[in-house]
Amino acid sequence: MSTLLHAGPTALPYWARHAAWFALAAGLAFAVPFLGISVLDLQHDFFYLVYFVVTALLLVGYVRVENVDVRRIASHAWPWSLGLGIVVGLVEVANVLGRDATDRPAGAYFAFEILWRGVTYGVVDALLLSVLPGLVAYGILRGRVGGLVGKLRFTALALPLVLLITATYHLGYPQYREDGVGQPEIGNTLISVPMFATANPIGAVVAHATMHTTAVVHSYETDVFLPPETEAR
Repeated sequence: MSTLLHAGPTALPYWARHAAWFALAAGLAFAVPFLGISVLDLQHDFFYLVYFVVTALLLVGYVRVENVDVRRIASHAWPWSLGLGIVVGLVEVANVLGRDATDRPAGAYFAFEILWRGVTYGVVDALLLSVLPGLVAYGILRGRVGGLVGKLRFTALALPLVLLITATYHLGYPQYREDGVGQPEIGNTLISVPMFATANPIGAVVAHATMHTTAVVHSYETDVFLPPETEAR
């Protein structure tokens, strides 16, 4: 695999531009839940809307300004990434089902929550916490991620970025400032394994969405899998 990024702005060194984007993402990852939940205590579905919009704007801005070749990245080794994502997703399903079941909503609102708090939230979380760090690693490495050495180099750079943004994001929620971010760090590292192994983030998206959707169905009031912690009504 050769180059995954087109030539971009040249005001800063290429690595500094991508590092600056990541710093912005990490700051927003903390600020959005901190302001939305810890300060304003927004209703969780409305908070998710704000979070989704901010994350989408951030990713679109990064991709467009840096001319990221998303199609080429997503097409590289995608069957392997998808297959690993399904395997990791099944591990996450077992992990969620191993927890106690909780009350959950009923009827049309429950169907909405499966799509909104499960599938959509899982996809957006994966985009911020796995895909964006992966794209930043691609950019800094200028797409040199082919072969075993390339994958190891990519993982060595992407893994710390995943760990850092996962921590800053979860520390925005009061439940994790109290309980620590160890469980989210372990969980999202596992979820990101398909991306580390293949340099393609599709599998991480599949695994993360699978985990969130299972948690909505089985552990709607979870204090681990679906921040912010919410009661069924």
